[in-house]
Amino acid sequence: MPMASAMNNRSKVKCRGARLRLGLSLCLVFLASGCATLQPLIHDFNIVPLDQEKQLGQTMVKQIGAAKQLVSDPAPNQTVNRIGQKLVSALPSKEFDYKFYVVQDASPNAFTIPGGTIYVHTGLLNFVDSEDELAGVLAHELGHAYERHPAKGLSRSYGLDYLSSLVLKENKSKLKNMALQIAGGGILNKYGRDDENEADEIGYRLMSRAGYSPDGMILFFKKLERLSGSNGLPAFLSTHPATPERIRRLEALKTLPQSAQSPR
Repeated sequence: MPMASAMNNRSKVKCRGARLRLGLSLCLVFLASGCATLQPLIHDFNIVPLDQEKQLGQTMVKQIGAAKQLVSDPAPNQTVNRIGQKLVSALPSKEFDYKFYVVQDASPNAFTIPGGTIYVHTGLLNFVDSEDELAGVLAHELGHAYERHPAKGLSRSYGLDYLSSLVLKENKSKLKNMALQIAGGGILNKYGRDDENEADEIGYRLMSRAGYSPDGMILFFKKLERLSGSNGLPAFLSTHPATPERIRRLEALKTLPQSAQSPR
């Protein structure tokens, strides 16, 4: 074998080994940090800068407010905001000015846009039977916001450069289309199941830290499971992890020592 070819092959082997070591290192970092510490795990993703995410969120709030029917009745808004802000106060750090809105929509759902704004459907308020159940949903959505899953999802869908150019050039028509797709359950179905599981675990731990019973989240998922069994799988759950799987994962957290359940 020619010396140049042999050296090239050795170089390729070294590169593959370096990539493997890097991959294992990232896995160990992920496992060591865990959701129990509620630390954002976004360092290994291409994602729009934080200031651009905030700018994107502000634009989308305006677009959704103009296009969707927001509930003006103060009672449900006060309830959602009170529970939501209690959960926010339990976050170890606050990158965003978290806000909560109630939207007129019959499905038992909620969604989060970039920048920490969370929308709750009136159908969800009719579906839950307790504050703990509602707190479970809000805590899950806060998990998405805290880990910046909306910005990651949009970056994956559109590409980092394209998304940044839309924000910096304030292309309102395309940003409006994105905002309405998110509100309709479209784009951010690309969260991925790992993101959903991560938001579940963060939300579960956040509830405990805020003084809510984490069982409220489990009860909510059990109700969703019954809904799926009687009426077929709701469209907004089509890309989520299977509900029984989510229940099993959360119930497994209950077996951990209390020190491991509470975020540091």
